[in-house]
This record gives sequence, C-alpha cells and structure tokens, in this order.
Amino acid sequence: MKILRIEKLSDAGMLLFAALFIFSQASNVGSADVTYWAEVMIEGNKTLNVAANLPGIIGISVDTSGVTITNAEIAAECEIIGTNSTCWCGTDYVWSNLVCDSVNKCCNVDKCVANISHYTPLCLPKVNVSLIGLLTGSSSNVTASLDSSFRVLNAFNSLTILSTIYTGINTYAHNFSVSLSSVFSTTKVQSIINTLLSNATVYSLNVKSLGMVYMEAPVGKVCYNSKQQLNCTSIEQMEKCVWQMVRGDETPLILGPGSEVTLSDTCTETTTVTLLKTNGYWSGTYMCLFVTGNIAHMALAPIQIALLPEVINVTSTPQTADCSGTTSTKVTISCSIENSTEIYTAHLKVGTTENISPTRVESNGIKFTADFTVSCVTEGKPNSIDAGCIISNSLNQQRNRTIRIPIIYPSDLFCTEEAIDGKKWPKTKNNETAVIDCVEPGRQGTLKRKCLGNKWGEEVSLCVKAILNIVALQAKDFEKGLGATQEGAHLIFQSLRNNTSSDEGENTFGDVMAGVSVFQTMKNASVNLPLGENLLEDFLESASSMLNISWDGGDNEESSALATQYLSSVEGLVKSIRINASEGYNASNIQLQVCRSSPSCNGTVFGVDVELNATADMVKTVGLQSLADRLPKQGYESANFPSIVVSATVENNTSPGVNIKLAFPNEEAGAEMHCVFWNVTEERWSDEGCEFVRGPGNIPYCACNHLTSFSMLMSKHSVSMPFLDQITYIGLGISICSLIVYIIIECLVWSAVVKSNLSHFRHTALLNIALCLLLADCSFLASSFPSILNNTLCLVLVVAKHYFFLAMFFWMLCLSVMLVHQLIFVFSHIGKKVYMILGFTIGYVCPTVTVAVTYVYYDKVNDVPYYNTKTCWLTYKSAMVGSIHAFLLPVGTIVLVNMFAMLMVILTVLKPSGAETNKKGDKDAAKSIIKVIIFLTPIFGGTWILGLLVFLMDDFKQFTTYVVHYLFTILNSLQGFFILLTGCFAEKRVRDEILRIVMYGKSGKGPGTTTTVTNK
Repeated sequence: MKILRIEKLSDAGMLLFAALFIFSQASNVGSADVTYWAEVMIEGNKTLNVAANLPGIIGISVDTSGVTITNAEIAAECEIIGTNSTCWCGTDYVWSNLVCDSVNKCCNVDKCVANISHYTPLCLPKVNVSLIGLLTGSSSNVTASLDSSFRVLNAFNSLTILSTIYTGINTYAHNFSVSLSSVFSTTKVQSIINTLLSNATVYSLNVKSLGMVYMEAPVGKVCYNSKQQLNCTSIEQMEKCVWQMVRGDETPLILGPGSEVTLSDTCTETTTVTLLKTNGYWSGTYMCLFVTGNIAHMALAPIQIALLPEVINVTSTPQTADCSGTTSTKVTISCSIENSTEIYTAHLKVGTTENISPTRVESNGIKFTADFTVSCVTEGKPNSIDAGCIISNSLNQQRNRTIRIPIIYPSDLFCTEEAIDGKKWPKTKNNETAVIDCVEPGRQGTLKRKCLGNKWGEEVSLCVKAILNIVALQAKDFEKGLGATQEGAHLIFQSLRNNTSSDEGENTFGDVMAGVSVFQTMKNASVNLPLGENLLEDFLESASSMLNISWDGGDNEESSALATQYLSSVEGLVKSIRINASEGYNASNIQLQVCRSSPSCNGTVFGVDVELNATADMVKTVGLQSLADRLPKQGYESANFPSIVVSATVENNTSPGVNIKLAFPNEEAGAEMHCVFWNVTEERWSDEGCEFVRGPGNIPYCACNHLTSFSMLMSKHSVSMPFLDQITYIGLGISICSLIVYIIIECLVWSAVVKSNLSHFRHTALLNIALCLLLADCSFLASSFPSILNNTLCLVLVVAKHYFFLAMFFWMLCLSVMLVHQLIFVFSHIGKKVYMILGFTIGYVCPTVTVAVTYVYYDKVNDVPYYNTKTCWLTYKSAMVGSIHAFLLPVGTIVLVNMFAMLMVILTVLKPSGAETNKKGDKDAAKSIIKVIIFLTPIFGGTWILGLLVFLMDDFKQFTTYVVHYLFTILNSLQGFFILLTGCFAEKRVRDEILRIVMYGKSGKGPGTTTTVTNK
C-alpha cells in the first residue's frame, strides 16, 4: 500500500475525498496490483461530482514506466468547516483500525465529528472476519458480558451464542461467535480475553478467527499420488503455527513431519505444508492456525483428490479351480474396496478373459463380482491361473491387484472340504494354503491352513483384535504425518499395551504380527519425529507381552521373519527414543539399562554381565528373553541357543571402535561355546569380530569388536580378521603419502618428460589415476569408524568412495586402450585433443552416471538401500541384488579388459625380431615379461583380481579365504606406493629430471647443456 497526497488548499471550507486507486505495472508481467491512497481537496465554492469522474481515469497511464490505473473508487469523505471536520466512509468501507484506536468515539458510528482527515488510510474495504470462541465458567448466561466486551472492536456487527451446555460441577460451556467487518489487532483481543478471565466466574476462554489468514491451496480435483503444496499467510506475526486435517466429522488430526508430508521451518507469519503423495489418507479439509496466547487465526481449504483404493481385496470362489472331473469349471472373482466418494470403474480378469462391466454391490464397502469359465484342457496344463482386478478413478488413474488360482487335475493330490467349529475349509490342492475369514466375534482378518498331500495341516490364526487393527491404522497415519505428535505416539503405545497384555484374552499369531507391524511403523516414523521417553514403559511392556505368545505360524520362514522384524524394530525404537532422566525399565521379558557419559559401561540384564568400552554420550543395553530360539539359525542349525538376546546401542560415540564383553551364566559342561552376534543388515548370526575368551577365575565371556578392513570393499559381508584392520590403516597411510609425493613429482617434471603425444597420454592418465586413488583412500580412512558418523556424512563418504574408485578404474581403462591402440595401429596416432576429450569423458562422466543411476535406483525405486550405515559401504542382499554390484561389475569388466591389454603387450614383447632362439634370448624374454607384469599390474588394477575372489569366497572356515583376504588387503592398500615406484622412479627420464632438480634446482642447467641464441 502506498500513499499519494494531492492537495489544493483555500481559505474557505472544503470537502476532502479519500479515493482508492489501484495501479498495475504493465511491464512486470504477472506482478500483483499496487494500491495507492489519494487525498483530493476541493474548495467550498467549487462543485465537482468526484464519483462520476472516477471511471473516466481508469486505463490512464500515470507515467512512461507503464503504470496504469485499473480501478478507482471513493473510500472516505470529510467535510471541513474551519477547524472542525465531519468524516464518513464510502459504501462498503469501514473505519481503519488506526482511526478506531486513536479516536475511540469514531468506532462503530457512520459519521465521526473529529479532526481525523489526516489519518491514512481513513477507511478500509469491508471484509468478513469471524471470531469463534469457547468460554467455560460458572455462569449460565454470558451474553451481556461478552457483547459489552467485544463491542469495542472496530466494525463490530454482532455477537451470537451458538450453544450453552451444562458440563457438570457448576460448569457451563458457551460456544459463541463474533461477526466483524474489519480485521482486528491480536493484542487488543487478547486484552479483552484477559479482562474476562480476571472474572472468577470465567474458567477458560479461547477464540479462533477466520479472515485473518490467507491460504493458497489447489483448486479442483488433484491427481492421485501427486505432490501438492498449501501456503498460509497471517496478516500479523504470531508465536507459532499448527496444521490440522479433518476427514468428514472425525476429530481433526495435527500434521507433523512424516514420510508423506513436510512442514516449513518458518512458522510466525507464513507457513507451508507439502503433501508428497496425495492419496486417500490426505483427502479432507486442511486448517492452518497461527497461535498467540488464547487466540488462533485460522484458514480452511478442502483438498479433493482423485482417489484410488489403498487396499484391494481379490478373492476367488472357490479358491481352487477343480478340474479333477470336467473339461471346464467356473469361478467367481470378487474385488472388494472401501466405500469412497470417488466414482470407480473396475475390470476383472482371469487368464486372458476380461470382464469390463462386473456387478457392483455396495454394502460395508464396494464389491465388484464376475463369473469366469476356466478351461481344464489348456495345453501344458498350468498349475495355476492368474486372476486380477483393475480399479480406475475419474482421472483414469489405475491400481490393480492379482491373485493366483491353483488348478486341481485328476492326478493331483488334494485335501477334501472340511467343516470344524463353524469354519468351512474348501477343497485345496496339495502344498497350497486355504484362507478363510475369521468367525470369532471382535476379530478381523483370516485363518489359514496348508494342505499337505491329502491331509490338512495345523490351523494358523491371523485373526486380529479389531482394536489392534485400529492401532495399526493410527500408526500408519502417524508415519505419514497425520497426528504425528508426542501425544499421538504415547496414545498408540498405550493402546498397544492395553490390548496385548495377557489379561486381555488370548493373543494369536495375527495379534503378534499386528503388534510387530506397529513397532516397525513407529520405528520408521521416528526418523522424522524423535520419540520421547514418556512412552518407554508402554512400549517395553507391550513388546514384553508379545514374547509370552507362541509364534508358531505353521511356516518356519514366516515365524523367523517375524522374529527378525521384531528384533530390528525393538532395537530401532530403543535407539530413537530420547531418554533424558530415565535410568531404564524392567518388564517381564525385556530389561533396559541406560549408561551416560562414561568410557566404560557395566551392567547386568537377565543375569548376563555386559561390559562395553566406548566414549559415548549414552549407551542403552537391552536384554530380550525368549527370543533367540525364534530367530533364523542359518549356519548354526545344530546349536543350542540361550533364551537371552543382548542388544547395545551407542549414541554419539567418539572412540574409533566399540568393544563389548558378554558373560553368559550357566555354561553347559562339555559344550563347545561359540560367540556370535546378530547381523541386522544381513539378518543372520555371525561370528565375525567375536571370540570366546576365559578371563580371570576361568570365567567365560564373549568379546566382540567391529572395525573396517580394506577387503570389505569387495566382500559380501563385513570382514573381521586378526590384524587385518591394522594392515589396512598402515598400508593406506603409506599409499596416501606415496600418492602425494607422486603428484608433486609429476608437477615438477611435467614439462621435461612430456615431449610427445604418447608421453602426454600416459602421464595424464597416471596423474588422474593417482588423484582419484588418493581421494578414494582418504574417503575410506574417513569412513573407517562408522559408529561415530551420522547418516548424512556416511552417505557422502560412500558416494565419494564409489565415485573415486570407479574413476580410477575408468582412467586405467583409458590407459590400457591407448596402449593397445599404439601396439596394433603403429602408424595411426591419436591427436592430443581427441584423447583428452575421450579420457575425461570415460574417466569422469562414466563413473558419474554409474553412481547417480545406482543411487537413484536404490534410494528411490528399490527396497534395498543404497548403502549400509553399519559399514559405510554399498549393500549386498543376494546375487545381482544390492548396490555393490554397481561397483563389482564395472571393476571386474575393466580389470579383465586391462589383463587382455597386458597379454597383448607380453605377446608383442615376445614376438621375435629375427631368428633368435638361443638360451640368452629366452632369458631376455622372461625378464621382459616380468618387467611388463611388474610395471603394468599396479596401473592396470591387476591386484584387484583378488577382490573378485574375495567376493566369491565367503566361507571363512577355509584357509584359502584368509589368504585371499590378507593378500588383497596388503597389495591394494599399498597400491599408491606401487604407482609411485612403477609410474615414477621406474622411468629413466623422470629419474634424470628429479636428479637434475635436486642437483641444480628447478631452473638450473646440468653439465653438458648449451643454450643457443639465434638472431634473425
């Protein structure tokens, strides 16, 4: 808003018009209009109809900069007679707050007799502003007191009591609204509230306003899974802000940081919420509230989303296509989704047969059904046939679900139909699992039963208490960002505890699965919102209760996977919960101990003595009873596991390593003891870095330490062998120093030794190889102690190692290709410009693309993470699954190409120049071969062949595995030293130039050199 004064004074009385002009800057496309206030003074003896003349100036350009008047109207008029003035506002205008606060008698009157003509702005356009309040107190009628209190506000229209409810104990709750035609001062309204609260009959008073905040939100229906942004701006600066979302008549949910929503950091005048993936969870009305004291300025906007069902249930009736006695059979496919305001269309399909107009039934959801005929004489007799459902929304976006329908042929074994306790199990093919709905009241889900030959297996209940399903949904909302507050988290764990305790009835395998899924969801959510220690007791009690339940799901792999998920989620939650004052907590099956700011932490959980040496802010030690036997026993199938699993979490560790000693009680006489730890990343027991030791008094204990060795780069798993870490660090230290010396020497002798294109190619490649290896080795050393690194720094170092090691190998490839080209095409030379372009493209662009594509694929698309936070290196999951393959494949390919190039060089050296076949010639040939191998192996990456063996050999019980790991670590940690020897000191011209510089200085001339000057 800008002020423009146009004045013409006279001795007589005069009339003042305050006109509002809106100018548009034509040269600034898309800019907002600018409002100007202009005062026009008219002499009393003049007659001018201002209102009639204002339309005539619209469209006039004010100056040469392109400013144009787009609208003009009268905002206020004043009649000035002598020293007195009477002012009034124009139609649809009210007094400004400046006038109202400065001259109280002008508030809420049409004409004001006061000297106020100098106030700018004098009047403002009317706006709709509402105050919605809730007052609780002992008085049953508060209309008069509220009316008299809020009537002092500018442009007051009315006060309405919306409802009065007697809440008991001499307390009434009064809902009221105040209608205004102007914005107000928050300070002034807070003063009114404070005055009312000073009355002993008023217990509490809070108000919300509409019209003080402006919200920008998407208009119309938005696409499913799209990214949307909502912005709110308050006309006044407030203390804090809150975002809420409400679905229909449900209670509003507070938005917090989550996996599908982000909030802006600033939160006093402007605030932004970004929905990362719009789906059914985010369809509703959004509210932003700017809060100060007892006042919240609010704005609302609905978000309409072209929905797609979050869950699609596809079933077949019967579950198995029975072809045991006919040439065809019929199945009915049903596709069930939740009720929705979205208009859906469905396509059902069995095999290649499609039904585009299935029957639609709406009852407790929406169900689409269609009948299909399955041929029993299909060529090849497939064991099953696929059935699917495709749901489309109003914007033609789709979501589908597919199931497999087994087919029974005359020669197949099957289990006959069986009814037990009201549960009807359908005819089912051998090795298939029948699934039916729960029949027990108060539970939701399914029962399953596997057919083994022609006999039924044990029944497994996946029926879940209805309340646990609600808790699981609340946790999902929390993870996304709906209701993501400390209070919301406490409520979730409290509900979980109340409904998993033993006195709440028998818990099933399905209840355990639901509970563990809540733990996993809350663990994921804690990444965005760290959890407080107030929920610690409820969390540990509910986790402890689950260990009292049988986890027999009829499938060992499924039960083991559940135990793995349980341990991972419990460990993750213990790590993410911020503990301030608590010293720990003991439940029946879980004990937690906390140790703070000490170089050594000693404690006992379930009789296991734990000693941990680490310089950390906090160490959390957890003992879990009755869990070890439930975890997978891969590699230790015949071992007798104790019932106790001990987990230690170290926060902000500043020491290079972590050493743990565990003394387990009740050593079994005559038993062979093995010390193992649970590798969370690989989900298996491992003895790497752990050993069984007998201490003073013949007391047995397990000692574990985990550092990083160089062979980890090419290994599927983290590696721990005696002295391997020390060899790594010594070798890398030598290598880094050697590379620095090499780079300095290259810079000093460059002009003297680079005399031809061939030497330029060679030294350019060698210099880049040395630089990349230097940066890669430094990155490796920086990431040697992952426990003291945060996730961001760990990721940066993983990317650096991945990139610089790959760049080194691509430059090695450039060098070998150049050498082979010179050997084959002796008289065809590559120009310096061409080689430099090819070299830098292959050397740096190729690794950049490789690393970028790998990171995006594994971070955004694949479920396997890009890097492992435990090792600060790439991940390995299984064959061709894991980001480490994006390192192994290019490295392996380049090494093989380089070995082929080395073979070409050897063959060229052996190629006879004449008819020499004597013994001396053979000796010379052997020397030449050895020289080629020694010179080219370091710069061609030949020692990394051992790395491929490291990857393939993961049986640490074999002696050869240890030999390969040690050789790989020694040779490749010293690679920089070998490059210094073979790439620098082995070249005569470089040695001569270094000697000359040492003897005579950089610009000095050696003996026998002459300088000739020719005058022309």
